[in-house]
Amino acid sequence: MKITKSLLGTAICAGALLAGNSYASDDFPGVKKLMDENEFKQSGLDKLSEIEIKALNKWLIKYTAQDSSLIRQNVKAVQEESKTEIRSRIKGTFKGWKGNTKFYLENGQVWQQRNQKSGTRWVANMENPEVLISTNFFGLQVLTIIDKDKSTKVKRIR
Repeated sequence: MKITKSLLGTAICAGALLAGNSYASDDFPGVKKLMDENEFKQSGLDKLSEIEIKALNKWLIKYTAQDSSLIRQNVKAVQEESKTEIRSRIKGTFKGWKGNTKFYLENGQVWQQRNQKSGTRWVANMENPEVLISTNFFGLQVLTIIDKDKSTKVKRIR
């Protein structure tokens, strides 16, 4: 199977999640939840059977455990991707987040909270707050509301 950029990114994120003990082995979210719907379709994974998806998830766990940290350390393209920081503003009135919030930025990008439990909430009332999106130690993107120094893990969906 050829590893696409999306799949490689997914493997790295999964590795970070597994390395950080965010999931027990039975709770591994799988490729369908790690990718947004558009990434899943663009990569062609929507054409796979459930048996093939299970095999891919098994490979992803094995790959993450064995190889993902080496790739983060040795592959220039992966290192460049992880250095990206984005500064922008959330468009309009911002009321905080509640577990699956989408963030519409002035630069046209749309981000969404990643794998947040329903108890992850923060209430705010701000106009066009400035945000910084950076990559944490585990390779995951984090959105920070600069004025309040409040952060949540996110994934880009557009």
